[in-house]
Amino acid sequence: MLGKLIKHEWKAVWKVPALLLGILMIIAAVAGLTFALPIWDSDWIGLPMSGIMLIMMFYVAMIGVSLGIVIYLAVRYFKNMFTDEGYLTHTLPVTSRQLLISKVMIMSVWELLSSIGVLFSMVVFGGVAVFSLASKEGDFASLVIEAMKGLGNLWDMPFFKDFQIFGVSTVFMELVSCFSGAMIIIASITMGQMIRKHRVLGSVGAYFAINAVIQGIFMVIMFPMTIKMALDNAFLYRFETSPFSFYTIMFTIMSVVYLAVGVGLYFLSEYLLHKQLELE
Repeated sequence: MLGKLIKHEWKAVWKVPALLLGILMIIAAVAGLTFALPIWDSDWIGLPMSGIMLIMMFYVAMIGVSLGIVIYLAVRYFKNMFTDEGYLTHTLPVTSRQLLISKVMIMSVWELLSSIGVLFSMVVFGGVAVFSLASKEGDFASLVIEAMKGLGNLWDMPFFKDFQIFGVSTVFMELVSCFSGAMIIIASITMGQMIRKHRVLGSVGAYFAINAVIQGIFMVIMFPMTIKMALDNAFLYRFETSPFSFYTIMFTIMSVVYLAVGVGLYFLSEYLLHKQLELE
């Protein structure tokens, strides 16, 4: 039955996030194609600032799409579990655990797909922009192309030592944070239902409270490590020390914290759904 729940949840959810990611891809391609305009072949002094503004606009679009997907998933969970629609949901011949697992899995997958989509949109934007500028002869276009050609030489610098293991830790943290991010949303909404007369306000308050606790944990753990790195003159001023070994440790610790928080919030949400559920 769990498989059927997951299949139904996927069919009910996928259209809006997919549409938002599709719009982001179109924005990325169009934004990149603007670099094919004749103005980028000129020597106008305002071109660098115009390029920065265009990148900032694309960045806002990425944030907007990511936030839109999160809000959609949160609203759907609330409506599907705690409003009039929830009465039908909870009459299904399944347990509250199965309902919760299906919600967690689909929300976590879309958190991951959203991150992948945003990353891919950056590749689309950058690739189209560089391709558009490749045929230009202006100073700005030449500067960008030369900078891209010089990126390959950076890997030989001591600064990029241990970058590979850092990449692995980053991927692991992203996977864990997709689960914990979904659980923060689910737990916040579920906890908010305990405040009978102010459910939405309670959910928002729970969301910020959970994130505040997580940030507090990070500050306590990371502060000594950050101070140590800040006192490393070889890193700060001469770039003789790679920071990626430090970031690998930091991201690993963050992954453990995210995983612990996610698991804890899962069991809390399961308990509240099973023992304290009260629909509107």
